[in-house]
Amino acid sequence: MNTHEKDTFLNTYEWAGSWEDLPWAHDEPTLFLAEICRRRKPGRALDIGCGAGTDSVFLAQQGWDVTSLDFVPKALEFTQQRAAHAGVAVTAVEADITQWQPPHAYDLVLDHGLLHNMDPVRYANYREVVMQAVGDAGEFVLLHWHPLFPGQSNGDYGPTRVSREDIKTFFAPDLQERFFAVEHFESLPPSVGGGMAQAYYWFKPNQAWRQPQELLQQIRTTLADNDVSADTAGGEDVDPELMALILGPGRLGLRHEAVPVADIPAVIGELAERGGEAADQVRELLNVFADKQRGNICIADARCNVCAVKFCKRLRYR
Repeated sequence: MNTHEKDTFLNTYEWAGSWEDLPWAHDEPTLFLAEICRRRKPGRALDIGCGAGTDSVFLAQQGWDVTSLDFVPKALEFTQQRAAHAGVAVTAVEADITQWQPPHAYDLVLDHGLLHNMDPVRYANYREVVMQAVGDAGEFVLLHWHPLFPGQSNGDYGPTRVSREDIKTFFAPDLQERFFAVEHFESLPPSVGGGMAQAYYWFKPNQAWRQPQELLQQIRTTLADNDVSADTAGGEDVDPELMALILGPGRLGLRHEAVPVADIPAVIGELAERGGEAADQVRELLNVFADKQRGNICIADARCNVCAVKFCKRLRYR
């Protein structure tokens, strides 16, 4: 962390008499956390930049094994004091996230406003650590400021405002947005740029990207279940628009945005390389999968009821 950032936070904590005095203090847990706790059993949680400790304490109360990470010692003191008062425990780690090595993967990773206060020169290190920390079946929740209007400045003290598309691109293709919400604040001090749109993201790992070999096997299993040979050859490539749809965010999700037809060979080649197969072989497999005369599975009107591809983004239709 550079000196300017670190000094700003250290000075703020030194000034604060209690956690309630912190400008970023919040009483309620970050949006989406309660829903995640409702949907899944407690596991390991990592609170990046735990700050006032609200989210760490909330998750610990729900039975999660919480690691609270912050580079400011007083932030960890606040968090541990609040945890003790609530009758729960958290594991406090004093570290800069961009210089930290996760000891294992976590079922839930939370960033309530750390990234948007970070110097962009450290974004790459931050992203690398987050990707290591989020488990294959994990969740990632992010709070980040957006511009309230086009061209809005960040103010003298930030935080940095970034658009939704840029955030999604930053984490793609490893993570994909599951839910999104935004709250508008029209009047804030000029020092922080005035009003802002406070955005909440709930990301999930992109399994098709993380496990390409398993994805290709799921396609082959689907064809076998429907008595179709994955080695069927001799057909022409399917309609490029259909193949672009299959590769994009609505189906296999190898990209977080629509795939241009011109990029189809590159996307297939990337999948083949990551899956350890020849590009021509993967291209033909996808053609069989999508050809109405051969596989008749991932056609324009997808036959999801006979498909066994668990990584597909159309699972809600099954």
